[in-house]
Amino acid sequence: MAPTSGYTRGVTTSLADLDMPVVLPRWVSSGAVEVVASSRGRVDGGPGYWDDVSLGPLGHRGGPRPWTVRTLARRGCRPGADGGWTVDPPLDRAAATAVVELMLQQIPTGLPADDVRAMVDQAGDTGDRVGRRLADPRTWQRTQADVDGHAFVLWFHRRPEGFAAVADLGLAVLLVHGQVPPDVWVFSLAWPDQARAVLDRSRRAGQRIGPA
Repeated sequence: MAPTSGYTRGVTTSLADLDMPVVLPRWVSSGAVEVVASSRGRVDGGPGYWDDVSLGPLGHRGGPRPWTVRTLARRGCRPGADGGWTVDPPLDRAAATAVVELMLQQIPTGLPADDVRAMVDQAGDTGDRVGRRLADPRTWQRTQADVDGHAFVLWFHRRPEGFAAVADLGLAVLLVHGQVPPDVWVFSLAWPDQARAVLDRSRRAGQRIGPA
């Protein structure tokens, strides 16, 4: 059973109640990133919790982002009122999500609604098809990500729209997608208090920069 009540997704202006670790890219300085999306969930009216946080380059406005780093929290099995429970999605679903998000960023503004729906459907179908091939080295190249000096397997997929990558970090799942992959896959895992401090500084800096 998936979280079905009180589920929201969108940019969060405050990280005051952040309760999950966040993966930070280390190919840029910590002050050069900002929160671009986040979501929370709850099960059957229970307490809310954070599901994910997505980061992108600070101040980027207009067009597909060069890269997006998304952290999916692992929440385990949460009991529901009807006897069911939640389950963390498998890694191939995260891989599919990374491909879908990459393709959705390519949709230009100003298209007719029917064209947008067709492109959204195509992105979903492509993501499902590519995600199911996670174990196929012809589709996903296996390399390594460095997270605070620890090596994790990272699956990397390149396609005409850009790239997508996923890694299971144990405490969280990492998704990366964008136009050009980084030269090095180096990250740090920030605990909630540390992530709040870093990202709130970036948010204040972004407010000073203003619209591009």
